Amino acid sequence: MASLNAENITLFSELYLKQEVISQVYSHVGSYTGANNLIEKTTKGSPKSKFFSFTYVPEYMKTEVSVPKLWTEKTFPSVNGYAIQINNPWSVDDYLRQQNKKQRENINRARRRLETCFDINYKVFQHQIQEEEYHFLMEQLRTMIMRRFEQRGQKSSTMAIWDQVLATSFELMKQKKASLFVIYDKDSPIAISFNYIYDRILFGYISSYHLDYGKFSLGQIVIYKLLEWCLQNKFSQYDMGWGDLEYKKWWCNKIYRFNHQICYQKYSISGFLFACFKGNRSRLLAFLISKRVNIYWKILKKKLKRDIKIPSLSPSYRFMEISLEETEKFNEINLAEKNLPITKQIINNFLFSTQEHSNNVTLHSTDTKDQYILKGRKSARLVVFNPVNQ
Repeated sequence: MASLNAENITLFSELYLKQEVISQVYSHVGSYTGANNLIEKTTKGSPKSKFFSFTYVPEYMKTEVSVPKLWTEKTFPSVNGYAIQINNPWSVDDYLRQQNKKQRENINRARRRLETCFDINYKVFQHQIQEEEYHFLMEQLRTMIMRRFEQRGQKSSTMAIWDQVLATSFELMKQKKASLFVIYDKDSPIAISFNYIYDRILFGYISSYHLDYGKFSLGQIVIYKLLEWCLQNKFSQYDMGWGDLEYKKWWCNKIYRFNHQICYQKYSISGFLFACFKGNRSRLLAFLISKRVNIYWKILKKKLKRDIKIPSLSPSYRFMEISLEETEKFNEINLAEKNLPITKQIINNFLFSTQEHSNNVTLHSTDTKDQYILKGRKSARLVVFNPVNQ
């Protein structure tokens, strides 16, 4: 089966990236509730491939084969998708109050704390973005993704098609078919989300945040602000895509099914066999995921890797209470220095725990090795480091 000349397309994330290939088979792709056709580019002449595999096709998307006499289309069930369907003119807080009161309180607390500790502003970019700014933000997003996956010891599937996304997305933003949402601390991006726009549906495609701000629940704040933007701009749905993650389950009010659609030339035995093999494999994988087999497999792999001990690359630390009066005798260290004895993440964790503002923080040395003081207007903490790998 692997030797067959087949086009493999992840429809929901590559709908704009591979228009010419998709139009070899489909004349129309769009939601059942919308009249707009998301296929604009058409390919004339005979298709280059005899088999087309379209994964991650939302069940609420309607596809129309361009030449029904030529193609047979087979549909197989796949994994679940998670979305927020916007039916009423409620606010995000109203929605969260209905969905999960405790999570609403947690998210609002994190958002208030973020805005208390930093000079935060939020911005959505579409056609108004300049190309230089676009490339800067996309490079920042790429760096955030790489750092997060390095921290996890994993590889990002997004990086495999990053160059293609980068080459096409600026023009899509100009056409209002994509957007960038950015959270800034002063002028520095700390969280970025790249999203596709399918008619009145916002598809949250690629998001990441700066690890130094990990305590502030930036991922949840991104969803909160994007949903708020969807409400303001009269979108019908904010789609979080696939992935059985807990945060998607309590955010969503709509669980739908993705399908795997396979098109092959009529009366083709090899096409029929190809469809049966690929489609039933998707059906099986979806069943295993529904039974959490993938989660158990990841847990097993982690246990098997425990024999290989990877040394810690940085020392651990802890905060200890210290009065403001005790800090007066210690010398201040300039936070503008390049080689500070503590990281930006430690400073931000201090801000999170004390709710001080970043503009009011100072760093001080002490008479003891591997101990420093972070001081704000209202409180101070002694930062005590432990030796590496101890």
